[in-house]
Amino acid sequence: MVKIPELQQQHAALVEDMRKIHETAKEEKRDLTPEESKTWEAKKAEALILKGIIDRETEIQGYVPEAITKRIQDLLPGPSDRKSGFRSFGEFLCAIKFNPADNRLVSLRTGSNEGVDTAGGFLVPTEFKPAILAVALESSIIRASGATVIPMGSDSIAIPKIVDSTHASTVFGGIVASWTEEAGTLSGVDPTFGQVKLIAHKLAGYTYASNELLADSAIALEALLIRMFGEALAYYEDTAFFSGDGVGKPLGIMNSGALLAINRSAATTVAAADIANMWARFMPGSHGRAVWFANPTVLAQLIKLSTTPITWLNTPGSTPNVASAPPSQLMGKPIYFTEKCKALGTAGDIILADPSYYLIGDRQPITIASSEHVRFTTDQTAWRFVERVDGQPWVDAAFTPANGSTLSPFVTLYTATTGGS
Repeated sequence: MVKIPELQQQHAALVEDMRKIHETAKEEKRDLTPEESKTWEAKKAEALILKGIIDRETEIQGYVPEAITKRIQDLLPGPSDRKSGFRSFGEFLCAIKFNPADNRLVSLRTGSNEGVDTAGGFLVPTEFKPAILAVALESSIIRASGATVIPMGSDSIAIPKIVDSTHASTVFGGIVASWTEEAGTLSGVDPTFGQVKLIAHKLAGYTYASNELLADSAIALEALLIRMFGEALAYYEDTAFFSGDGVGKPLGIMNSGALLAINRSAATTVAAADIANMWARFMPGSHGRAVWFANPTVLAQLIKLSTTPITWLNTPGSTPNVASAPPSQLMGKPIYFTEKCKALGTAGDIILADPSYYLIGDRQPITIASSEHVRFTTDQTAWRFVERVDGQPWVDAAFTPANGSTLSPFVTLYTATTGGS
């Protein structure tokens, strides 16, 4: 079998050679020599051929980078060596469509109407889940940035926590220590314990594919649905993890009682002072896990963070220029630009968070079902995917330190210059 990583390394080497040729001519302020042009075009042609081979082999093999596969397998409950008997995810989809009585589907069937393809569904075999979920992980934000993921063995699960919202007089919700003389009397109160309850909510979606596509190429359908289902799961999960109201869906960061919305220095702006104030109200213990989320409309504001527009665009140790892509960090921490954040000038346009304080409960693995009846007249098959998941912040209130202003693992900018935290 062709080893895709080796092909990718060869492709990367060709691209690097092309880049060096271009950079050499650029530094010398000249065009390419005839010999350089010939070499550049030859390497370009070879790179294009390799790219085509890599794309085809990726579809055929269902290739997923090893690092992502391992991350996903670590998150999934249950054994990871289950063998379904299907040679590919495409073959699994064909069995659902053309032969729902296939013996290999018996142990994967869900629902009560086992003879009807529009009822219930089929659990995605363990060996194919990494392919779908790897796409979701690559496209997702909250999961990929370090949220705490918990497998759920039932419809709900209670996660214990210590209610430690203030250090005004105690720590850990009730522990008191004092300096005392020998044989002196000690006093204290019981620490306060609480629970965060995760309740599985159903996330369902569907799409259509022509019956010709399924009949002619299971591989093409496999690549299409893996991409569509994976990215759809990531999109709707993140939307809820950011702004869900907790009613029939996860409770998002923006609706958490722990969220601090800091007054911004001026309306419809994100200034250097705003970034500094957000960091000052971020829990010190979360500094090492800090992540920024921002709407793309905030990008122009970040470029103008300091006295010159070039400041934020500089990579440490580099010469100031605007030729390179914007950095992927802010104050040394990763920044993700996403449409799930609110537009510029609205609370939630930029968020500083410690994702480990966000709990995600995975209850039901992905199930897939098909029906030819929904679009019978257009000769299309409807494909439905379902998962059950919940999410909510681990803390429900900002923290009051012994000295200073309230702190939180979730900080954003308020809409206005007054009225915020």
